[in-house]
Amino acid sequence: MSGAALDCDVAIVGLGPTGAVLANVLGQSGRSVIALEREEDIYYAPKAVHFDDEIMRIFQHAGLAEGLAGVCEPFRDMAFLLKAGGPPALASQVGHPGAPYGWAGAWWFHQPTLERHLRAGLSRFPRVQTLFGRTVSTVRQDATGATVTTRDADGGEQRIRARYVIGCDGGRSTVRREAGLTLETADFDEPWVVVDVKSLTGTKDPALPAHHYQLCDPAQPVTFVPMTGPYYEWQFMVTDGRSEAEATDPAHVRRLLRAFVPPGQVEIIRIAYYHFHALWAKTWRNGRILLAGDAAHQMPPFLGQGMCSGVRDAMSLSWRLDLVLAGKADETVLQHYEDERSAHVRHIIEGAMFLGNVIQTRRRSVAAIRNLLAFALPSRFAPLRQVFTDLANRKRPIECGFIGRNAPKLAGHLLPQPGVRTAKGAMLLDEALGPRSVILARATHLPTVRKAVAEAGLDLAVFGIDVGHGDGVIGDAADVLGGWLDGARVDFALVRPDRVVFDAGRIAALRPVLAAFAAGLPRPRPQEMAA
Repeated sequence: MSGAALDCDVAIVGLGPTGAVLANVLGQSGRSVIALEREEDIYYAPKAVHFDDEIMRIFQHAGLAEGLAGVCEPFRDMAFLLKAGGPPALASQVGHPGAPYGWAGAWWFHQPTLERHLRAGLSRFPRVQTLFGRTVSTVRQDATGATVTTRDADGGEQRIRARYVIGCDGGRSTVRREAGLTLETADFDEPWVVVDVKSLTGTKDPALPAHHYQLCDPAQPVTFVPMTGPYYEWQFMVTDGRSEAEATDPAHVRRLLRAFVPPGQVEIIRIAYYHFHALWAKTWRNGRILLAGDAAHQMPPFLGQGMCSGVRDAMSLSWRLDLVLAGKADETVLQHYEDERSAHVRHIIEGAMFLGNVIQTRRRSVAAIRNLLAFALPSRFAPLRQVFTDLANRKRPIECGFIGRNAPKLAGHLLPQPGVRTAKGAMLLDEALGPRSVILARATHLPTVRKAVAEAGLDLAVFGIDVGHGDGVIGDAADVLGGWLDGARVDFALVRPDRVVFDAGRIAALRPVLAAFAAGLPRPRPQEMAA
């Protein structure tokens, strides 16, 4: 039996981390959202284990960071080993040093716990509705919207009418198929077995390693991850031509674990067989249907950026959808989304493949060269260590799409987030800025900037920055922002809602930068507004 059609601004298919973040941020904007999830409950085991400071900043934007900080664990240290239990061949640190974005540079998490927090956040928004146990059968679009047809476990059919449909439904995305969008491959396809365990103590086990490591043994490449609380994960590359059944046989897995943890010390929660892929969608959008997360890209896990990339997609897409739905910009901005995120993800996939090839080579002659060039020499010479880090971590600033061209050293980069003070008290910078695009300028230029923004008719919040705070001035006692402007030799920065710098410059360049910003957000034509 079919129920009455439901209407919304945005239908999100898939309520994993990407879909849940997108629904939270759109909910904050007051948008009506219907989120559809195939499963009745959260998957019991982790699929992702790490996020970085940029992602915690997005969680902050969604109003969820404080709760997540209580159930996730920051970390810095990792190592590359050449044999189980051996000394590090190369010790390294993960994430940005010095917390430039307001949070620790890297975090471990337990995905079922994180997803519960993300979904609980949706209860704050009366216009966000979640429907579980719904399988999408078709997605059809026309000039004014798209219709999603779903079925429940009993065969009951429900139609969702939305202005836009976002496929966050994973690597086997139904939405991607229905939109006629296809994937390209980098021909990276390696089988691994993932083993999730829980310590029998119910807490962190002091007998287990405290830090993440990659075991680069040609006989058996292994990744070890100490997640939050009592949870740990080992990932074993499938070797010796074993079939899936052989590689996941519990007796075989227990034999593998003996090299790392004594029998009886942990409980095995899950044994899963994965092919680590490197794939991306040729295009991310077909009209009113768009992709995000694993539906748009899949990558090997060696940089821990799979879920991170999906959450960045959600943030990048959310503010654009809000502008389009509010009639403040036409659909050009949705093409910017694809341009920016596709290029960014491709760089990360290349880095993950590079690091994966370093870790998982099975040829001892190649491993010997790797051990010298990637581990031995970099461990002794800091400049070489930085070269290796840069080759692996290819997470770059935004290089195309909706960014300006006046200050290439800042455009496309994230705005720093120091602690600041306003009349309301001390807080992180983003809390003071609010959700809109903003201009940050030296306090001495505040009247000039306000006048130029008013004359341009742009919806921009304007703030001065100084070591002290006042009317319209954010106090930055450590002068982090002033030093940031000084280093780039600019007087102002125009910053997007996702805290990516659109452009910056000396005060004489303000009006041209405002004009370029306006040109990149063209208003919809009257007939589009009516639609």
